[in-house]
Amino acid sequence: MDHDNDSHRMGLVAATAMSVTIVVGAGLLTLPGLSYAQAGRLGHLPWLLMSVLMLPLLAVFAFFARRHPSAGGVVGYIRLSLGPQLGAASEAIVIGTFSLGLPAIALIGATYLQQTLPALPVAATAIGMVTIGLLFGMFGLRVSGAVQTAIATLIVLGLLGLCAGYWLHAPSDTAPGTSLLTGSDMLPMLSANALLGVLSALPLVLFAYTGWEITAFLAEDMQDPARNLPRSIWASFVIVTLLYVFVAWTVASAASADEGWRLAPIAQLADSWLGVAGLRLTGIIATLLILANVTGAFLSTSRALFSAGRDGLLPRALAHVDQRGLPVRAMLTGWVLYVVVILVTQTSGLGVEMLLQLAGQNFFVLYLLAAVGYTRLQHRTGPRLLGLVAILLVLAMMSLFSLPDVLYCGALALLGLWGARRTPRDVVSG
Repeated sequence: MDHDNDSHRMGLVAATAMSVTIVVGAGLLTLPGLSYAQAGRLGHLPWLLMSVLMLPLLAVFAFFARRHPSAGGVVGYIRLSLGPQLGAASEAIVIGTFSLGLPAIALIGATYLQQTLPALPVAATAIGMVTIGLLFGMFGLRVSGAVQTAIATLIVLGLLGLCAGYWLHAPSDTAPGTSLLTGSDMLPMLSANALLGVLSALPLVLFAYTGWEITAFLAEDMQDPARNLPRSIWASFVIVTLLYVFVAWTVASAASADEGWRLAPIAQLADSWLGVAGLRLTGIIATLLILANVTGAFLSTSRALFSAGRDGLLPRALAHVDQRGLPVRAMLTGWVLYVVVILVTQTSGLGVEMLLQLAGQNFFVLYLLAAVGYTRLQHRTGPRLLGLVAILLVLAMMSLFSLPDVLYCGALALLGLWGARRTPRDVVSG
């Protein structure tokens, strides 16, 4: 995308905030409780371990972000390192995943909000969220980036404040001897059952660490993307990791056998020292989380559609930008697509679970291709070993795939390969 100058682009702070709001979703309101249910007082360790496991993958993304920042995002990385055929296949996977994944996020958020405000219809609320994402996009990334920065700040400070407030007001005998690394004492840490509990919780928190690949599609909307995109990746990773581990540690230390701690741990935590006011605060944080998550994802996916039009996989009209350099046609196309999927899902009885089952794990295929491409480009032993570690980690994550996941992903890849054969050779990829 061409902007007249950097005045319409996001700076480092806004790019970091956008990454935070894309990665941190409504799952943070429930996953610490599920992690506690599996690992007990060590419920924060799966989050810490997953943060460490993500480091090789983030290093791969940061490498490509410096070398090839574009609206093609991870697709551009794969195209650069593995060629146009696999690039087209990955682009089709991205489009097919976004088409189901973003409506699923909106529907989950709408369902969550309906628990607070029962009068809200789920479908209309989900469509409203997607529409807000469209409106943010029409204002341009500089304006929407500033809004996302404010929202990200409120979310992070709100969650940290809830947890810090609990520690300040908790009885002195709460979770005696608790430490960040070992939980309530050393014995659970040395127990085989405790370690199994920590490992069994890893798949639950895995998806809380996806989203940086989506941020990569915003590269052309950033000032000096070759410098700021990798910096925003690492900065947001530090913020997200500290937030996740502190929240999960607090929940694991405070939780009891009450079912509410498993299903709504943040609400329980707030209620434990703020009462009704805490529940209201949790509702506000949840609303901001969901809205920022959907908005950030919408902005990123519109750039993916723009890039697919520019690459020739989708109609070239989607690569058109207005006088401000905004891909309005791609944003409108995305909005229509997501609204249709939301309506079909709600009227057909498919359910959000089906959307997530089909699309939720496809990004790991993109991770794998990006890691393979990274390894292929490296000639020194250290970076090649890093790439191999990333490949092994992704393969381990892909062991969670189900047959419908594989079939849907394979069908998308075949469509991409077919589309690549129809694309003229003179198309210049973004």
